[in-house]
Amino acid sequence: MDNSNSEGKWYRDYRWIIVIIMLFASIINYLDRVNLSIANTTISKDFGLDPIHMGFLLSAFMWPYSIANLPAGWLIDKIGINLVFLWSALLWSIITIAGGYAQGFLSMYILRVFLGIVEAPFFICAGKFTQLHFEEKLRGTSSSIINMGPKIANGFAPPLLTFMMLYFGWRNMFIILGLSGIIIVVLWLKFYKDDAIVINQTSTNEYHQKSYLLALFKLPVVWWFNLGNIGSSYMFWLYFTWLPTYLVQKREMSISQAGWASAIPFIAGVIAVPVGGWISDYFIRKGMDVIKARMIPTVGGCFLAAAAVIPVNYINDNSIAIMLISISLFAGALRVGVLWALVGDLSPREAVGSLGGIQNFASFIGGALAPICTGYILQTTSSYNLVFILSGILCLIGAFSYMMINKKITLDDINKVSISVNSDFTVKRLHKTIISDVKKKLGRSLKNYEKEFITSRSGFIALEMIHNTIKTAEKDEIESYLSSELNHKK
Repeated sequence: MDNSNSEGKWYRDYRWIIVIIMLFASIINYLDRVNLSIANTTISKDFGLDPIHMGFLLSAFMWPYSIANLPAGWLIDKIGINLVFLWSALLWSIITIAGGYAQGFLSMYILRVFLGIVEAPFFICAGKFTQLHFEEKLRGTSSSIINMGPKIANGFAPPLLTFMMLYFGWRNMFIILGLSGIIIVVLWLKFYKDDAIVINQTSTNEYHQKSYLLALFKLPVVWWFNLGNIGSSYMFWLYFTWLPTYLVQKREMSISQAGWASAIPFIAGVIAVPVGGWISDYFIRKGMDVIKARMIPTVGGCFLAAAAVIPVNYINDNSIAIMLISISLFAGALRVGVLWALVGDLSPREAVGSLGGIQNFASFIGGALAPICTGYILQTTSSYNLVFILSGILCLIGAFSYMMINKKITLDDINKVSISVNSDFTVKRLHKTIISDVKKKLGRSLKNYEKEFITSRSGFIALEMIHNTIKTAEKDEIESYLSSELNHKK
């Protein structure tokens, strides 16, 4: 009994140690992203870059990161958290260090593209870790702690990285950040346990390696999730990319004043992330349905954010405007950690990485659209009114989209649609194998594909192919076998 209690305590402590390591990793992960933004003036001068080239350089990270989320989720489902996180952190650290030795636009652009690719798996790894290790009533809190990292980084990156750049130079700033990532790698190697041990401790008997990435796109709940993320992420990236400029241009603040004023909303966002996780976990502990509990801070936050952001540009008083921006960012950030917990709540363990990659991809679509749409609005209207109104409308669209999420995704749901997604591949594989083996041992050949015959649809597809390719004399025997398999599955 004492030994069991000791093991339980060790495991509980271990979980939170990894959460803290991931929190610091998320901070470093984001500082590596924004270091170029802080040093852009100095780098553009050193490399002789005009604003257009600097704009391309600043956007080089975003699209590769967004697209890489999809295969990253699949890879995590396939080989587990440990190796993916380890290589991701190691490579992003090496690439950041290499940025300190970049000699011009092309070398820095290539490094930023690769940085986007290798940083993509991190938050998916974190989402899968909390799903495997934490029960539903603690998942929101643990996920929110990890996801505080980006808000901390965004709030403190300007003064911290500016200080490093002024005292050490921008090249050494890159190198120092890269070496900080190496420390994360060392801590991970020391503390993280093998994926197989992790899964056994969370009562999963088998580690499945089948990818459900394409099948998930066939489920309506995934599209509602994605639409919600696009709408709600837009506002955050509006502030992240345009807030200092807005305060200088529209509010007539000095650069110094705008820097400090910009920090206030992001600090509010830091506070909001764990608050959102705590709220959802609180209602789960009170017995509320998990999805409904997650929707309270998510949907409520989106509605409050929309109400606060829409009137911002119509307010003359700068203090009130900053207060409204802070409220909107606080409300929008309530959902950040909750959504990563929701990934684990919605999906079966075998598909957590894939769903995490899909929803993070959607978030960065919203993130990529915000600066582009804002620039276009300002170019055509010379006013910020529509900028904030559009952001509020998208928050409302996000809120209504999240409200459509009302059931968990089961393996049966995925399997029912996966057969239509993969039917061509499945039929070709069956065709090749049956043709080569049918003369030998028919039943043994087909038994290798029992898992494919999970619905009547798959059986009919297989039968149709067999009917068209196998001699009539053999058809009855094959059809009899498949029928028995289908009846058994039913």
